[in-house]
Amino acid sequence: MKIDKRILALIVFFILLVLSTSFYGATDSKEYSDTSKFFAGEYPAKIRASHSYLYGLIHSPFVGLFDSFLIFKITTLISLLLIVYSVYWMSGKNKGALWLMLLSPIIWYMGPWTSPLPLASLFFLWGYYFIRKYDEGYGLKNLFYSGVFLGLSLAFWASIMYFVFILGFVFLYNKKLLHFLYFGCFILVGLLPQFILDHILFGFAFLGLLRNLLGNFAFSILGGIYGQGTDFGILNIIIILFFVPIFIFALAKREIFSKERKTFVFLLFSSILILLNPQIRILLVFIPIITLKLSKYLNYKQYKKQLYVFLIITLVVIVPYIIQIKYETNGNEFSSFVRAIPDLKLSSESTKSLIIQDLDQIEKEYPNEIFVVGPSSDDYRVLANVYWGGDVKEFVSIEDYKLNLSAESESVIAQKEFCTNVKIKERRDFCFSVLIRKAFNDDTDYSSIKYGISEENEFGLEGFELVKKYEKLNLFEKVS
Repeated sequence: MKIDKRILALIVFFILLVLSTSFYGATDSKEYSDTSKFFAGEYPAKIRASHSYLYGLIHSPFVGLFDSFLIFKITTLISLLLIVYSVYWMSGKNKGALWLMLLSPIIWYMGPWTSPLPLASLFFLWGYYFIRKYDEGYGLKNLFYSGVFLGLSLAFWASIMYFVFILGFVFLYNKKLLHFLYFGCFILVGLLPQFILDHILFGFAFLGLLRNLLGNFAFSILGGIYGQGTDFGILNIIIILFFVPIFIFALAKREIFSKERKTFVFLLFSSILILLNPQIRILLVFIPIITLKLSKYLNYKQYKKQLYVFLIITLVVIVPYIIQIKYETNGNEFSSFVRAIPDLKLSSESTKSLIIQDLDQIEKEYPNEIFVVGPSSDDYRVLANVYWGGDVKEFVSIEDYKLNLSAESESVIAQKEFCTNVKIKERRDFCFSVLIRKAFNDDTDYSSIKYGISEENEFGLEGFELVKKYEKLNLFEKVS
């Protein structure tokens, strides 16, 4: 195929934008970069992640070699471009599908993110393709391919399990029970890399999946262990609707529905799931499938209109990324940018650069020290993520500091108890409890810590006094 110069120019611009912007992602992004830094032996703190360690592990050699997280952007770029090409190939090399995907706002939105979602979505797309081939009667081997690809998507991003469950149920509900069991086994084959890693790290192969499932439950039902909750705001729903093709309802014709019934049912239930947890990034899981269908059924007039709408929205979506080539802003991606418009702030000074400068100064003045970081529980992660020096022993969470100097009975961070509610004269109620507590094998000498660091003027610990102000950070010293 002769390469269209317009397509090549668009791809080059996409790559340059992603590599130039200082934005590296928002939700959960530090979890993956922290994990990679930890495996590279460069992370000056204890690791805490609620997602799969596998994605961080595969990037760790490059992170350790170059002292940079740029490899994550490169992986994301490759994954997104492979999604674009996959839709083009699956559509029978329909050039309309290629253009629709290249200009899709979700592709440009996810470009700079440190996230396994693009890679997981690529595997999921191929899982969908093969399970559909199986459903069309092309043999059990396609069910095997589908299961392995879906298992791999789960291995890198466990939250995709809900979409995997919906996809499997919709396409297999009228099949033989044995095939359903085969499908489950094939998924386990794809999950093997995560199972092996979790067994090596934790001695329990299923910990990653279980931890993510319980974490999602804690957020959606219990509000999270710190009471963060989940944002179900109407504004979030309106924002994600901008990313959905405007002609999606054009597919809801009787003759089209009869041909694509299972795909449409999957998309319907997936849409409900996304509306319950409205995050733009999750749209990457199913917009490639929608685009695959649009390219098949849209007429030329509808296709051109959709292309123009995508182009306009994409130009708006990349504005925060373009700004962050030179400036720091309080609206660092499309959703936060929309919210920040009434009070948008730009700064030529990067907070990250200032923190790095302060840490360079602190490590010279106070070498080989352990620093407790406050005032919030996870503030230590900001410093541990940006610090690449070698003279700080460890950054410690203020939460861990309090827990390890408290009585054993006060070592629990969060605990939930679930009990039956017996209505008859039964002698027993059945209960079970889930708790998060301090680590059993923590060997940090908390009693020897003399210094604390905070971005705020207040530290949050009694017995520590402010002794020095830097550009961004404040240093506290223990006086009692």
